[in-house]
Amino acid sequence: MTKLTPQIIALITDFGQRGHHYVASMKGVILSINPEVKIIDIAHNINPYSLIEAAYILKTVYPYFPENTIFVIVVDPGVGSSRELLAVKTSINQYLIGPNNGIIPLVHSLDQIIECINIKNSNFFHKPVSNTFHGRDIMAPVAAYISMGLSLPEFGPKFNVLEMVVIQQYLKINQNDKIIECIIQYIDTFGNCITNIPIQNHIIQNTSIILKEGMELNLNYKGKMYVGKYYSYFNAVLENQLVYIEGSTGFLEISINQGNAARNLGIKVGEIISIEF
Repeated sequence: MTKLTPQIIALITDFGQRGHHYVASMKGVILSINPEVKIIDIAHNINPYSLIEAAYILKTVYPYFPENTIFVIVVDPGVGSSRELLAVKTSINQYLIGPNNGIIPLVHSLDQIIECINIKNSNFFHKPVSNTFHGRDIMAPVAAYISMGLSLPEFGPKFNVLEMVVIQQYLKINQNDKIIECIIQYIDTFGNCITNIPIQNHIIQNTSIILKEGMELNLNYKGKMYVGKYYSYFNAVLENQLVYIEGSTGFLEISINQGNAARNLGIKVGEIISIEF
């Protein structure tokens, strides 16, 4: 076997504060197979079963990792069911291991996946295999063996990417009526609400909409209208005022300067909102 360089396995789970021992057991399995691999914790505080949150975190961090990084995704509401466990290789030579529950296509479009297999070869599993912890007993050891240089076909048969579960994130842009309907895909520690509206250099991507400094935007949420302004930084508005920001991850964010927008507005991940501009 030819070792890959660098050898990195990056973990993301929804195990939470009281699930550190689950993460530790996955790391133990990995290190028992490849003691030289580097293990990176991306996040373990994803809200339980939240595919939207996990996908957001992954798609905002994977570009900063080198080739041959192996991402293990253990956010799996269907663990123990008949859903497939997939291992994929992407066009930028990274790997993802996770359930076929829609999370992988939320991170990478199907045309970015150049190889996909259904993990079936139990010779590489940690035994006995628990029905409720495939992250430890299947995904972790497979990731470790990939880091040792094994090719994907050794773990199972080819899987047609067109048969992958695909979740469509709601995003409707009406330029004529100047309304964007979107979802909240993540809320950070500060209560900033990250929408799925892609923005770069003040331009809403794939549109002709340009947001200008000081431009007034209206948030329509649960029948109430909240007025704020678009700026490049938070304290361009007074403390506790609503502000719209081009976030560092390339999405439009709804914030309150030195306040908590999610708590003040009552917004939660996955909810649909409307923004008028």
